[in-house]
Amino acid sequence: MKQFIGLVLLLLNQSCVTKETTTYIAFSSCNDPENSLAVLPTLSEALDTIPTFVWLGDNVYLKDGEWDNLDRIRDRYKVSFQPELIQEILSKGTHFAIWDDHDAGPNDCDASFAGMDKTMLVFKEFWKPSYPMPNDKSYYGSVALEEGQVELFFLDNRSFRVHHDSSGATVFGEVQLKWLESAYKRSDALFKIILMGGQFLNTAQVFDNVSRFPNERNRLIDLMVNDSAVPIVLSGDRHHGELNTLDSYGKLIFETTASPLTSRNFAHHEEENLTRLHPGTTETNHFGVLGLTRIGDSITGVKMSLIGEGGTVLFSSRETNFK
Repeated sequence: MKQFIGLVLLLLNQSCVTKETTTYIAFSSCNDPENSLAVLPTLSEALDTIPTFVWLGDNVYLKDGEWDNLDRIRDRYKVSFQPELIQEILSKGTHFAIWDDHDAGPNDCDASFAGMDKTMLVFKEFWKPSYPMPNDKSYYGSVALEEGQVELFFLDNRSFRVHHDSSGATVFGEVQLKWLESAYKRSDALFKIILMGGQFLNTAQVFDNVSRFPNERNRLIDLMVNDSAVPIVLSGDRHHGELNTLDSYGKLIFETTASPLTSRNFAHHEEENLTRLHPGTTETNHFGVLGLTRIGDSITGVKMSLIGEGGTVLFSSRETNFK
């Protein structure tokens, strides 16, 4: 009898070890509900089973005359999130957020914008980030999910930004970068996900792409390549969506750009991006879904998808080859 019980326990233990687990995260950016709510019913349905949603910046579009007045900033948040469908979405699962220029102030604003103390205050009031934030003038920090198997790193691409044509050009600033390097190396997560506003891998040096800051881009690539975790970037900003990967010294870096959720679309089909996995970009409102699959501590899959109205899969890619 003891031998039989021992055999049963052994089989149960093996079953637990070999069970495949998938973590799903949904995300998007660029929320201007005055434009279109068409994709929101699909997102709401998806969040019935996906526990985490990340707002990747331009979650509100502050207008001239609003960003220097706390009451007007708060009113803009109310208008942007008052539609019933958005309230329904916010009621489901856990929501995280980063910001970009339109949450922070004027279009393309950077550290020289004097009103960021007010916009940061309201950003934190609304989103209520509960993770440790090492800099009270920003929200950057990290959150571990799935008992530490997945970690999200929230980056601030506006508070410390210096224009790419300026001396000392930077997206994230030295203090934030050093924090990221330390936190990233300290993490034991299997999947490490960096969240930022502008695109990271896209090689076209246009708009707010990090490729306009090559030293900083290379520094972050080195950080990801010299780590055992699967490196993933989720980004927004562009008013188009696309899937990107970069193979650097045999290490695959993944990026999904999801934009816009409800704002206007601007397709960039002909943009010379050497890391895009498919012809062209999206040209309709959408959100992204990331699927991270593992068996115990073994990584078995990363799936990136962009989903449009009615559940239409606009682009999708799955990688299963992990050494």
